[in-house]
Amino acid sequence: MYLNLIKMKRHLVLSGFLILGLSACGGETTAPEPVATSVPEVESALSFESQATVGADSYATNCASCHGANLEGTTLGPLLSGFSFVQRWGTQTPALLLGNIQSNMPPGGNENISDEDYLNIVAHILNINGVDSVSDALTASSDFEIADNISQIIAQRQRPEPPAPQGLTVTGNTEEFVEFVPLTQEMLRDPNPADWPMHRRNFYGHSYSPLDQINTENVKNLSLEWVWNMHEGDSEPAPLVYNGIIYLINPGNVIQALDAESGELIWEHWTGPANRQDMRNIAMYDDKIIQATTDARLVALDARTGEQVWETVVADNSKGFANSSGPIVADGKVIQGLAGCARYIPEDCYISAYDADNGELLWQFVTIAKMGEPGGDTWGGLDNIFRAGGETWITGSYDPDLNLTYWGTAQQKPWVPVSRHMTIFDVGLYTNATVAVDTESGVLDWYFQHVPAEALDLDEVFERVLVNRGDEKFVYSIGKYGILWKNDRVTGEFLGFQETVFQNAFTNIDPDTGEVTYRQDIQNAQLNEWTSACPSSAGGKDWHSMTYHPPSGLIVAPLSQTCLENAAREVALVQGGGGLAASRKFFEMPGTNGNLGKVGAYHADTLEEVWSFQQRASLHTGTISTGGDLVFVGDLDRRFKAFDVNTGDVLWETRLGTSVQGHPVSFAVDGKQYIAVTAALGGTSPRTVPGVIATEITYPRWGNAIYVFSLPDE
Repeated sequence: MYLNLIKMKRHLVLSGFLILGLSACGGETTAPEPVATSVPEVESALSFESQATVGADSYATNCASCHGANLEGTTLGPLLSGFSFVQRWGTQTPALLLGNIQSNMPPGGNENISDEDYLNIVAHILNINGVDSVSDALTASSDFEIADNISQIIAQRQRPEPPAPQGLTVTGNTEEFVEFVPLTQEMLRDPNPADWPMHRRNFYGHSYSPLDQINTENVKNLSLEWVWNMHEGDSEPAPLVYNGIIYLINPGNVIQALDAESGELIWEHWTGPANRQDMRNIAMYDDKIIQATTDARLVALDARTGEQVWETVVADNSKGFANSSGPIVADGKVIQGLAGCARYIPEDCYISAYDADNGELLWQFVTIAKMGEPGGDTWGGLDNIFRAGGETWITGSYDPDLNLTYWGTAQQKPWVPVSRHMTIFDVGLYTNATVAVDTESGVLDWYFQHVPAEALDLDEVFERVLVNRGDEKFVYSIGKYGILWKNDRVTGEFLGFQETVFQNAFTNIDPDTGEVTYRQDIQNAQLNEWTSACPSSAGGKDWHSMTYHPPSGLIVAPLSQTCLENAAREVALVQGGGGLAASRKFFEMPGTNGNLGKVGAYHADTLEEVWSFQQRASLHTGTISTGGDLVFVGDLDRRFKAFDVNTGDVLWETRLGTSVQGHPVSFAVDGKQYIAVTAALGGTSPRTVPGVIATEITYPRWGNAIYVFSLPDE
């Protein structure tokens, strides 16, 4: 099984791709993929036109809350009309579109939506997008190519989408504010205390600032210095700060450079597509800002001016591949993950590396083991084309001494074994694992699979935190099951675990090996059979990163306390199919007194919980810690808090314009320390699940912004 430790010196080369589809409004995958399902034919004498008329009402009732009343898209779901929709679905058939919607939408399932309702909704969507050469009613097997039935006249009648800006929309130069100094590998390895030059600040993913001007004694005096409104859309941003300049990723692949002291906009670059979708983080190296785009490209911009330097394609977006998190730069290599790998196509997910100077591809590591390869026999004998999942949609970490990069991988797709035509014993390497990959060659050094054959959409994809305790090197992670895992960073050996929230999915976790045993009903779950489990798909822990505080040896994590009921949907093994395919319901976690949010502190040596804090509102930022013995975190209820890292006491809080969401940072300019955090919207399970349970918490549905705090000048 289980301690799957290997030393593999083999090259894995692959090409890969993904495609934007309908949103999983409560799911974690960036864009659910098209699914072909076996559905009964609907006997009807209706015409296509009458179906579309009826479907407009069904869409308004069941779909508009996520995808907009006019199919225009919202922060919860992409647009379903216009050029983007036709580009994505024009070469597909109504049957495949129907299968995708019926298998995946709505995310929580809806037993009141009939097969006929789904057909009518598809007819409405096609009608709005100009399909006018069809007279017969749609059936579950309608196989015409959608674009072939869109007339030029109808297409021209649609409200044109205003062209989005391209390139620089605000010109400027950071050297008008401060002299530019290239950011070297050595500077990234040991960052200046005043800077936050990469996601989670250092290669090890500590999310820790050594700055101590703001501390437990004076944090009560923290006040707002300035605020900058950001572009609207789905947003979970992680700003970078280098030499007094903030580099800020906005929804829709827009990057801004701001003066960190005043909030003055220096330059703005629109890379596109302007789809209001989220990219969590960017990277910086030498004189470049490295940006991953939502449509799976990498773009390098001049850090001084925002002008584009180079561009390369990571994967084919027309096949559904995408990204929601950016790269890490290790020894001059831009290392990038990949999302949107749920579709049954020949290409699979991979981690890839590129030359930071020119974007040239250097290597790829495929996260799906193929037939005839090591681990290829762990997929239940499925043909390679039906092996899906293994996304790396959260940025990895890097150990420059070992020359290894550490990434978490997502689970197999669809979410439930029976939907993917597998059993609970078909573990599906290298999914739901920690993988340690050689940065020079892209060869897998070791892996540890935390939860094989994952069955509830509770993946282990999140950040890997690298910690040295004396001469020992460890890697820590927490996935959606809320289990804090500790592994040897050199060998992958399992060293311990701690349950940070209540879980009842496993009847046993072996203390010597880490092997998990699912409850029998989860193991045996069949199609359309409901099972309950804790935590829910909102976590345990989700994308909100934890922090390691070196002075105390504490790991402090933002956690979530909700549960779910889950039922598998049918998915056919056909090329172009796949997807997520589960219905879900959500409820409060027992024993929490309705507290959805938890901040927990755990000692890196013993994994013992040192303190915890619980509250009704769910947490929507990562945690950061500082040399002033503080931990900062924000929540759905617009509150931004500071804790004493040693005791868990709340020492300060404020309330922002909308929910606090993203990744806080700390930095200094001219010796003055600042704390920055974003208020933002969007996100999938961590937002939608509390929205179902804690309906009394309200906040504006707009207002993305970055807030910067400091102590008053003496």
